[in-house]
Amino acid sequence: MVTSFRVCVADDNREEAFLLCEGLKMNGYDAVPVYNGSDALRVCAQEHIDLILLDVGMPDIDGYDVCRRLKADPKTRDISVIFVTARGESNDVAHGFDLGAVDYIPKPFNLPFVMVCVESARRTMQLPNPLNISQELLFEEQELLHDTIYTDHLTGLRNRRYFQERMQEEIERAQSFNLALSCIMIDVDEVTPLELDWGTAAMDDLLVEIGMSMRDFSRNFDILARYDSTVFIAALPHAPLEDAMAYVNKVRERISSQSFGEPPTKAALTFGVVVLGDGNLQVKYADTLISEAMRGLLTAKSSCKERVFAKSL
Repeated sequence: MVTSFRVCVADDNREEAFLLCEGLKMNGYDAVPVYNGSDALRVCAQEHIDLILLDVGMPDIDGYDVCRRLKADPKTRDISVIFVTARGESNDVAHGFDLGAVDYIPKPFNLPFVMVCVESARRTMQLPNPLNISQELLFEEQELLHDTIYTDHLTGLRNRRYFQERMQEEIERAQSFNLALSCIMIDVDEVTPLELDWGTAAMDDLLVEIGMSMRDFSRNFDILARYDSTVFIAALPHAPLEDAMAYVNKVRERISSQSFGEPPTKAALTFGVVVLGDGNLQVKYADTLISEAMRGLLTAKSSCKERVFAKSL
């Protein structure tokens, strides 16, 4: 049970707000109901709120604008947002994610499913840099920092097991809402010493920097993992091919422009990119999409001068 995780429920329908709050309390969460956008912004700014369940159609400030303001304010931008709303068209869903939401649940909602989404958001909330967080935050988030089941402890990213589980959820979501989903596999292709000798310390520094670069250029709902040894993988929900390639170019340029370790080394990366376009119903399983990304990675290694192979399914 989670007793220190506080959820604000913002919905002008008091019956639905009550139902969500009761469900949260039954699952061990603290629930704070509000019934308009102004109160949602006030509560999030003045109280400790970890996540907000946010309706779009509220009488004063709509949920999209509430989300936009939360993400623009340094005091509230780390609050996770899950939209729970009757607006369930594909463009509504895409707009919600673009604003920074971690999930989007159409009404009428299934309460157990909402609780699953809340728990998923709780587990996947990105943590601040451990070197910069306060002791109080460090204590509160100790469970996630030491989650040996799902975390790669060298890079701080999630691991292969976690990625495979979450990718399946994202494929089902992409199909349900007719959205794009990009999967990017990254491998260290060349490590060149700038001096005669280099060791494992240099490789560790490189892997950590790749993880940091992936985080720096990601949105808060992207899924990032160290897949195996020097291989990394990223899932970018509702990201078409051009967005996936923009992400690839940013990570590649960051890594190619730096040196790592002591003695220093330079590195080059290879990328396999596959995009599930418009909720392609032919791809039903995470393993299929991951295999296509791996195939693209191997193709890039063997025959692509730019070290990038990309395709849409």
